[in-house]
Amino acid sequence: MDSDLPAPEDTHLAELLARWQASHDVDALDELLRSEVEDLARRLRARAGGALSASTSASDLVQEAVLRCLRLETPPHFDDVRGLRGYLWTAAWRLLVNRVQRPERDVVRLSQDDSMALSGVFAVSGGLGALAADEQRTALEVVVNLLRPEDRECLGLVYFQGLSIDEAAKRAGVSRGAFDMRLMRARQRLAERLVDWADVVG
Repeated sequence: MDSDLPAPEDTHLAELLARWQASHDVDALDELLRSEVEDLARRLRARAGGALSASTSASDLVQEAVLRCLRLETPPHFDDVRGLRGYLWTAAWRLLVNRVQRPERDVVRLSQDDSMALSGVFAVSGGLGALAADEQRTALEVVVNLLRPEDRECLGLVYFQGLSIDEAAKRAGVSRGAFDMRLMRARQRLAERLVDWADVVG
C-alpha cells in the first residue's frame, strides 16, 4: 500500500545518512544536521517549560549537541535517521540537565535511594522503567526541578526524608488534610511530567 511507503523527505534523509556513514561525506552530514536542528529545538522548547531562559535557548542547546557530535574522533554509527535523532536528543537533554542544575536555582539533587523511591511510585509503562538506574535518576532530577517549590517540598518530606503524612504536615505547618491534598497534586503533576519526558530520555 502507498501508505506503507516512506515519505520522500524520509527517504532523502536516509540517503544523506548513508552517504555520511559510508564515505564521511560532510556535505551530506551538513544537510542532514540542518534538517534536524530546527525540529529538535522546537520539541525541546515544548518539553523544557521553565527550564529555559533568555540565556539558555533551545536552539543553542541543540547546536551545542551537534558540535559535540562533530568533535568526536570516532563518530557513532546509526542504523537509521531515528538513531541520529535520538542521539542528538540525548545530548541536548543532558546539556539542559546541566543548565537546570545551577546552584543559584536551589536545585534538588537526587540520591540513588531518592530515585528508587520516586521511580517505584511513579513508574511509567514503557518509559523510565526501560532506563538504567543512573539515567532514571537524571530524568527524575530534571522533572522534580521543573515542579513548583511547594510540590518539591511535599515530595521531599515524604519520599526523600521518609516522614509520615502527619510528620510532614507538621513540618510544613499545615493540617493533615491540607497536606494530603498538596501531596496528591504534587504526585499528579510529577506523574504528568514523567509521561511528557519519557520519550525524551528513552
